[in-house]
Amino acid sequence: MESEFKVAVLCLFCHAPLEAEEGAVFESGELIMCKLCGELSDYDSVIEVAKEKAVEKVKLEVQASLKKLFK
Repeated sequence: MESEFKVAVLCLFCHAPLEAEEGAVFESGELIMCKLCGELSDYDSVIEVAKEKAVEKVKLEVQASLKKLFK
């Protein structure tokens, strides 16, 4: 199993990875502008989606490891 997982934070409109200026810090309630489509995505929503994707990725990785372990 991988020891580190990376999950991109995606625009809620065009699903492009959101990129911030180096050193930028976002907080709950702020809006993040997508450099691709120009839409504003809510920080809390994009973080929640990223968390859900991370949990799904971990579940799949654990299932794959268990299948290998019990073959």
